[in-house]
Amino acid sequence: MTRMLLVRVLCLAACVAFVSGGTTVGASPIRQLTQTSASNLRPVWSPDGKRIAFQTNRDGPYHIYVMDADGGNVRQLTSGDADDRHPTWSPDGKRIAVDSGSDIKRDIWVIDMASRARTQLTRSGAITSFPSWSPDGTRISYYVYRDGAMDIWTTEADGGNTVQLTRQLASERNNQCTFACHSPAWSPDGRQLAFSDGDHSRVLLMASAIGATPSPISPKDERSHFPVYLPDGRIVYVSEFVTPDVSYTDLWSVDPRAGDLRTEVAKGVLAQGPFELSADGSQLLFASPRSGNFEIYAVTLDDEGKAALATRPDPVKPFDATEPPTRRVASVDPLRDPTVYVVGFAAIALMLGGLALVSRARRTRP
Repeated sequence: MTRMLLVRVLCLAACVAFVSGGTTVGASPIRQLTQTSASNLRPVWSPDGKRIAFQTNRDGPYHIYVMDADGGNVRQLTSGDADDRHPTWSPDGKRIAVDSGSDIKRDIWVIDMASRARTQLTRSGAITSFPSWSPDGTRISYYVYRDGAMDIWTTEADGGNTVQLTRQLASERNNQCTFACHSPAWSPDGRQLAFSDGDHSRVLLMASAIGATPSPISPKDERSHFPVYLPDGRIVYVSEFVTPDVSYTDLWSVDPRAGDLRTEVAKGVLAQGPFELSADGSQLLFASPRSGNFEIYAVTLDDEGKAALATRPDPVKPFDATEPPTRRVASVDPLRDPTVYVVGFAAIALMLGGLALVSRARRTRP
C-alpha cells in the first residue's frame, strides 16, 4: 500500500468518526433550508444575500438550483445531461460560474441568470474545477489537475488571457492531495488569493499575479483549510480536529494586514465545512448530513447559534418553505436510524477522494 493510499484510508476513517460524532440536528437556531431525498451541497449566498445557489442531484446528475435565503421559492437553473457543480456568483449577481463535465474532464462554464444561456469559458482537456470570481468581475480563478499535479489558474471573464499562477501546488509525486476542495478566495481588492496548501493543512496567501510566492497564515500544527474573505479584508478559515473519540472544527478569523493574531469565530462546531459567511459575518451557511441526508443549513453566529453548532440538539422536523425559519423536527432520528451513518460516510468519502481508492481516473468532487 502506497503512502498516498494509506493517507486517504486514514482520512476516510477519520470521516466516519466525524459523521458519527456530529450528525444530529438542532432544535433551534440552526435553520434547515432544504429537505429532499437527494444530496444538496455547496450553498453560496448571492452578493445581496437574498438568494442561495447550490448543487443537487435530485433530478439525476448534479444541477444548479437557486432558492431564497429562507429556503423558499426553489427554482432550477441548469438541467439536461450536464453535471454542474460548485456554483459561484458573479459580483453583480447576474451570472453563475460552475465546473461541468465528467469524472475525467471538466471545464468552467458561465450561466446567465436571466436567460439560462451557458457559455464555456475554458477548454483545458483536464479536470478544471472550483471557479471563483474576482471582486470586479473581470477574472475567474480555478484549479486545474493535469499529469499528476494541481495548480491555480485564472482567466478573464470572457475566456481570454489564461494564466497559471502556481507551479506544483499539489502533486502526486510528493504524496499530496491533488483533489481540489474549495475555491480560491479573492481579497476584496482583488490583489491576493487565499487557498489551502497541497497537504490541506495550512492556509496560504498569495498575490494574484504570476511569480508570486505563497506564505502561510495559519499555524503549522493544525489542519486548516476552506478560507473565505470578508468584505473588510479579514479571512475566515476552518481548523479541523479528528480523533477516534471526538471530531469537530473551529472557525478563526485573521487580518493578514495585522500579523498572525487570530480571533475565534466559533469553537467545537459539529460540522465539517466548507462554510459560507454572510457579508457582515453574522450568518453561517453550510451543507451537512446531520439529518441523515446532505441538506443545507443556516445559523446566526450569536451566542445561541454558536452553542447550537457545538451541541447535539434535539431532532427537528422537515423543512416547510411556507413556515418561518424557526424550530423544526427531523423525519428520522439520526441517533436511531443507522442509514444516517451509511449515507454520511458514503457522501463524505466521495468528497475526500474515496473514489481514488478505486480508480485515479475518477476525480470529480461533490
